[in-house]
Amino acid sequence: MSEQSVENLDLIITVDDKDSGCTVGTMLRRKKGFSRTLVRKLKRSGSIRCNGVPVFMGDKVKAGDVLVVTMPGEEATLLEPEEIPLDIVYEDRDILAVNKPAGMLVHPVKWEQIGTLANAVLYYWREAGKVGRFRPVYRLDRDTSGIVLVAFGQYAAQQLAAQLEKKLLRRRYIAVVEGTPPNVGKIDLPLGLKPGCNAEWMVTPGGRPAITHYRLLRKLGNGRTGSSAPAFSLLQLELETGRTHQIRVHMSHIGHPLVGDARYGGDETLFHRQALHAAAIDFIHPRTGAQVKLRAPIPADMRELVRYLRSQ
Repeated sequence: MSEQSVENLDLIITVDDKDSGCTVGTMLRRKKGFSRTLVRKLKRSGSIRCNGVPVFMGDKVKAGDVLVVTMPGEEATLLEPEEIPLDIVYEDRDILAVNKPAGMLVHPVKWEQIGTLANAVLYYWREAGKVGRFRPVYRLDRDTSGIVLVAFGQYAAQQLAAQLEKKLLRRRYIAVVEGTPPNVGKIDLPLGLKPGCNAEWMVTPGGRPAITHYRLLRKLGNGRTGSSAPAFSLLQLELETGRTHQIRVHMSHIGHPLVGDARYGGDETLFHRQALHAAAIDFIHPRTGAQVKLRAPIPADMRELVRYLRSQ
């Protein structure tokens, strides 16, 4: 089964010998990973043609047939588009990857409806003549910088969400932490909300599974000339799960909070946000099947922090 390139969001599939005799529904679910929800939406408001003729999910296909799947129409997210500059790392008809600055929310909250990445992306799409919902594949905390992956269209969103769940989508972060942990480590500790809080998390036996891997990149100085305070370290971290505040809580729990992360015990005197950057993401392109590897350089404030700590 192969795919052809088209200018819109239609998915074009050529049936191979090994797929001959399959039903259309089987091709979409088993071969292309369509979720049941997306198949139902496609039945209601999309269309499927085989060699130019409309077909149904139960119809069978043969080798050489060409299926054209037209996705259901998109509805715009009900948010105010806002002209905010975007640092675009990657873009095609299915995906937009943005290097989000620290201090920006990914999505509006009740008390803050403007100035977010969602507002900026919707404006960018509107200017390009595109109408769609804002669908981030995952989110970053306000004060965490780095790559946010946004899907355009229901199929891309569903495929990337499935990769995230199956751990095929890899996310790696750079952080500056207090102290010096072992050279490599795996933190496998469940996380849950702190009692009486709705935005602070903790390690708790009854929480949801959470796994973080880390690797020591460089030992740094202590940031205070002549001081005997513990040193700092530059780490690379990879998420195996994606819980809220996972890296921040895990590192704090093992005695190495992120620099600047006052909520979880970090020192704010040297840095005024958590020193955390989403630096790399690897995934399989939902349309082409090609491996995509995206990178975003460490922002200037974190580079300056590392330079200063190295000098000490």
